[in-house]
Parts: sequence; C-alpha cells; structure tokens
Amino acid sequence: MPLDCRPKLNCRRLCSLLFLPFLFIHFSSTAANESLLLTGKVSSVKSQSFMVPKAGDAWRYQIQWMMPEGEIAEPGQVVVIFDKTQIDNQIEQLEASLLRVTAQEQSTSIDLKASVLQAKFDLKQKETERDKSQLDADVPADYIAAKEYAENQFKLMQANSELIKAEQALKEVLDKQSASKAQLAIDRSRAQLELQQALDGIEQLTLKAEIKGPLLYSSEPWSDKKYAVGDTVQIGRQVASLPAMEELEVVAWVNEVDVDKIEPSSRVTLRLDSQSNMTFSGQIKSIGRQAQKQAAWGNSNWFKVEISFTPDEKVKIIPGMSVLVTSEVKL
Repeated sequence: MPLDCRPKLNCRRLCSLLFLPFLFIHFSSTAANESLLLTGKVSSVKSQSFMVPKAGDAWRYQIQWMMPEGEIAEPGQVVVIFDKTQIDNQIEQLEASLLRVTAQEQSTSIDLKASVLQAKFDLKQKETERDKSQLDADVPADYIAAKEYAENQFKLMQANSELIKAEQALKEVLDKQSASKAQLAIDRSRAQLELQQALDGIEQLTLKAEIKGPLLYSSEPWSDKKYAVGDTVQIGRQVASLPAMEELEVVAWVNEVDVDKIEPSSRVTLRLDSQSNMTFSGQIKSIGRQAQKQAAWGNSNWFKVEISFTPDEKVKIIPGMSVLVTSEVKL
C-alpha cells in the first residue's frame, strides 16, 4: 500500500507546481488592467444655487415650501419659500416705530416753531425797549436833573444788555431747531430704511428660478441628509440648486489615496445607476488641486474630478443622476 500511494502524492505535487505560473500570469494580467471606480453625479456647467437669504434680524429660517425634487422649473417660477412669520412681526414693529418717529417729528417741529416765534417776539420787545431807552438817554443833561440823566443812561445799558441776550436766545433757538430737524430727519430716514429692508426681506424669502432645469435638494454638510420642508436652516446655507439642461458634465470625487492613479485627459466609462445596462464614454477634464473634507464621508480628504462627455441619444440624462465612473489606473 505505501508503494502505491507514493506515485499519487508525487503527481499531485507536480500538478500544483505546474499550476503556479498560470496563477502568476492571471494576477499580473489583472494588475495590468486595474481600474478605479468613482461615484459621481451628472451636473451642469451652468446652474443656479438657492441660499437662505439674509432677511431681517433672524439668523436662520424655516423652509415652508419647496418644489418637488426633480421637477423641471421654468424661469420666474417659485421654487422655495421660507417662513415669513418672524419678519412679519418685525415689519409691524418697524411700521409702529416709523409712525412714532413721524409723530415725534411733527410735535417737535411745532414746539420749535413756537419757541422761535416766542424768541423773535422777545427780541422785538427788547428792541422796542432799547429804542425807548435810547430816546430817554439822548436827552441832554442840561435839560433834566443829573439823577434822572444818570438813570436814563443806566436804563440804556440795561436795555442793550437785554437786547443782546434776546438776540443770543433767538440764535440758540434757531440752532436748536436746525439740529433737531436734522436729527429727526435722520431718525425718520433710518426708520424708513429699516422698514424698506424688512419689506424687501419678505420678497427675498421667496426664491424664484432664473433658468430652466430640474430642482435638486442640497444636503446637510455634516450628515448628508437632504433638506426638506420644515427644516430650519442657517442663513447662507444652500438648500437647493437648479442645473441647466445644457452643458452637462459629471462631477465625481476621488480619495486622496487614489488621486495619483488618474490624470486629466484619461478616458473613462460612465454608467448611470438608473440605467445600469447602458454605458457611455467620457474624458477627465480636470482634477481639483485643493483637497476638501466631506463630513458625511469620514475624515479623509477628497479631490473633485470633472468629467466631460457627449450625451448618447439612447441614454436619458438629467442633472442630479448618480453615475458610476470606471477609470483605468495610471501606470
């Protein structure tokens, strides 16, 4: 029995040794044709972004209504509306403030006019008294008693002093009137400006399309969750975008570990997730130079890859579609 088993064992060992070169050739061939898979989306060179506007004093607004995602928007059509309750309340307060400032301006203007008239009347009265004192003082000392002459001269000095005081009082009242009018005009203009800005803010909270294209919801940068009606979003955040239907491209992202494996002008194969049975070709147009963080994808750095392609009439392509990109690895 041992003699019969030995040849069989040698045969198995021999077969294994003969098979190793074939394994080596297979793996080398696979390495030579290694490809890199990237995920991306159909985008457009021309697009419109919809941000939460800076309207009123609030620093974030709630999304009240959004056009259904993927629906084609026409120019001038409303696509996003933010809640206007807070700014409506602000407008009511600003309108009341403007009425209060206007009433104060009118009341102060009446009081100042009365003060000016009173000051002018007092000045006229002092001028009359001065003129009378001047006539008495002009009587020569030879015709009246010395005491009376001295009293007339003293009264003239008093009248001149009172006249100077009245002139100064009128000047102060006129200066006060001018300054008060200027300040009240500033207060009124400020109130009008704040009210106008709030009214403009009402319009800003309604976002309209400027181009034709499908509405795509944006995602929260930290969770990759798409914004929806009812979400409260900080001003400046993009809640949606509207890519044009022409000048389409594919935007993909490559990890920092793999960025050196591809290069511009390389040919790629594109496959839509929604039409996985059909492929079409493209070409890497550019690779971003600045790495970016994608909070929802972990701590790695990612580089933006722009891919140009010629649309195939057999393939229905709309911005926002997910695309699988196959690129040959640079040797």
